[in-house]
Amino acid sequence: MRSIAILGVVMALTWVAPPPVEAQSTGAAPTAARKHIKLGVSGRPDQASLEIALRRGYFEQEGLDIETVQGTTGQEMLPSLAANQLQAASGSPNAGLFNALNRGINIRIVGDFAHIGDARDRTVAIMARADLVESGAIKNFADVKGKVISQGPGPGQITEIIFQKLFDQAKITPADVTIKYINFPDTLAAFASKTLDVTFLIEPLVTAAERQNLARVIVPGGAIDPGAELSIWIFSPEFAKDKDAATRFMVAFLKGARDYYDAFFLGKNKDATIALLTQYLPVKDPKLWETSRQYTDLNGRVNVENLKFQAAFHTKRGNVSGPVPDIEKFLSPEFSEAAVKQLGERK
Repeated sequence: MRSIAILGVVMALTWVAPPPVEAQSTGAAPTAARKHIKLGVSGRPDQASLEIALRRGYFEQEGLDIETVQGTTGQEMLPSLAANQLQAASGSPNAGLFNALNRGINIRIVGDFAHIGDARDRTVAIMARADLVESGAIKNFADVKGKVISQGPGPGQITEIIFQKLFDQAKITPADVTIKYINFPDTLAAFASKTLDVTFLIEPLVTAAERQNLARVIVPGGAIDPGAELSIWIFSPEFAKDKDAATRFMVAFLKGARDYYDAFFLGKNKDATIALLTQYLPVKDPKLWETSRQYTDLNGRVNVENLKFQAAFHTKRGNVSGPVPDIEKFLSPEFSEAAVKQLGERK
């Protein structure tokens, strides 16, 4: 399945506020009534496809006036979505989301924002300190026994699932390592001070760690859990009732997602796209964008079975109160499906 973007896993990079989105002339007035949308954004590099759609005027073309509202995580945006103070946002399928579903917050899961790609995908990766790899102390994941590892910024995230799969494969347990939770931006400093041996890390920090000779990829994320959902589009219940506007939203986003794919996977207008992203997103080094490979489904389809798996995992771990949430109850795939009818299928 052709795809593109990451991590709904929280990427708390040092945030540089992007300039406000300016409406762009489309050359033709939309036939549908214009609608004002409050959109929760993070300003992270994994926002690339969305940023392209915003800056190239795709929402404007669909008659949607977007007001971006800054947030740090999808989880903190959930109450605003439930109350229709935000109409749309992306968020990671973590314990916080699943707990919200169990509390009956009737948000709608409408599309894929980011997922892990194929076996070569290292948008997310397990990395070990460079000196440990080069000395042969860590040759594969089984060698992490007795080491200090970071499972990302906090419990209840997909990082726990990734590590548990690796523990099972290596026939070791979490008790065989020292687990810490370190925010992604602080990970490179922890490698440099040698207070950390192994971590789950995300691009562009994966590339930055390699270029600074701090760490090496020992297992790419795609080799562990291909297709796993990292971030999903969530609509407020009220916005989802406006089926026309909700469909137009997904049309605009998918245009941006397909532009990203065309640029970074097919090489079309790549320089112009990198220039746009370095202007508006925190990663300002064009060289870090050169190897960008972010994954989002080009038809907006959500990996529902993976969402169910993640919900069951976190419930079993005790991170979710109550039963495994009924994911099907909160799905609204009709907007992506209608958008694809307009745009055509991408395979």
